[in-house]
Amino acid sequence: MRSDSFTTLISSVCFAAFGLFFGGCSYRIEKNTSDLNSIIVSRESMDSVSYQEVKNKVFLPKCISCHGNSGGVNLDNYASARSHLEQIAKSSLITKTMPKAGNEPLAAGEYLLLAAWVKAGGPETPLNGSDTPPPAPVEVLKPEFGSIKKLIIDRKCLSCHKPDGKASRVPLNTPQEMIDSPLEVVIPGNADESGLILSLDWENSTKPMPPKESGISQVSPEEIQTIKEWINKGAKD
Repeated sequence: MRSDSFTTLISSVCFAAFGLFFGGCSYRIEKNTSDLNSIIVSRESMDSVSYQEVKNKVFLPKCISCHGNSGGVNLDNYASARSHLEQIAKSSLITKTMPKAGNEPLAAGEYLLLAAWVKAGGPETPLNGSDTPPPAPVEVLKPEFGSIKKLIIDRKCLSCHKPDGKASRVPLNTPQEMIDSPLEVVIPGNADESGLILSLDWENSTKPMPPKESGISQVSPEEIQTIKEWINKGAKD
């Protein structure tokens, strides 16, 4: 009996370690997570975590495309993120309603890192006085499809415009798909009349994209200008 209990304990510890160190696997705590006390993180993790680390590893890749500077829950700066700590805990750790359905869920390492930060009280710098990681380098949008897809389309569009999404009739995965669309999503050499550019103009579009009700932050004027430059140059791959 004692041997069985020991084996169970070791298996549990190994599983937790696997989740922490191999965070690339999609991971969801069971839906019956009732409160923060049911999420186990080490005291060491809570003492060493900082806002910048959470921003680099969780908020930037999974959250800021929606929760940037467009209003609502802004996770792009510490003061705002800290003021929404309770909401972050509930939606991301307990009810698991964030990231939204259709977006990539938090991986094991991301979930545990966020849990450590929330349970530590949302510190700006590590409680143990260790060095805060530097901000992640900002990737600059370029007038190239690969850059536009990675930084704009993947983050702000594909949750709807994927093959099984509600906007699948307007595919955005390749330049050729957009050029061939009967909706004239992209007209090479003519950005001003391309449907993609017209829809990104929240002020003048009758059907702005991303939809305002989606909560996804709008594409900035500077980003739109870069996309226009790519289209006017021929919208090449």
